[in-house]
Amino acid sequence: MDQADSRHLQGQHVVSWWFKARKGHILLPLALVVFAAALFAVQDTTVLLPSITGSPRVALSLFVPVPVLALLMAMLESRLPAAEVSGTRPVTRMDNALVIAVMGAAVLCSAVIAAVQSTAAATTGGRNAVFLTGLMLLGRAWAGSAAVMFPVGWLVTVAVVGFRGNIPRPWTVVALPADSTFAVAASLAAFAIGLAAQIRSSRKTA
Repeated sequence: MDQADSRHLQGQHVVSWWFKARKGHILLPLALVVFAAALFAVQDTTVLLPSITGSPRVALSLFVPVPVLALLMAMLESRLPAAEVSGTRPVTRMDNALVIAVMGAAVLCSAVIAAVQSTAAATTGGRNAVFLTGLMLLGRAWAGSAAVMFPVGWLVTVAVVGFRGNIPRPWTVVALPADSTFAVAASLAAFAIGLAAQIRSSRKTA
């Protein structure tokens, strides 16, 4: 076996070790199934929620990403500290790759459901998951696993003060319609900042 083959096998071992440590073989499929099933079930459903500015009709699909975020946080927090602090494994890069893969799958699920149900509204599920994940990762750099409550806090704030009548305010992002280019740009920006924050915080704790 030459040196290149040895490095390849070693790389495969590292990825396998990391994926099992993150419980990805269990939590990743569960996260995607829960997300797709919930979005399929509620994406056209709205409810009246009390708020400071009245009682807007809020789409239940706003809350669909929450279980995915909780499971994603559980994966990121499933760690083997003694092995990971050694600095010999690219754990942070693999964690970011995991986050990107989960969000890519969520966006794909949203697009498929939108096509099946012939409505663009379902695409907001993936977009909102990307935005809320960015908030969670940004908070995780300072608050650790408690940052899973950051997206929940954002959603509660949106429900309470994010509407003028039934019209969402621009800063809410998650409540904006599917064709909002601002919401897409804000979601991608929040996601990129969250990934960068995760890299920066991992370097501080290494």
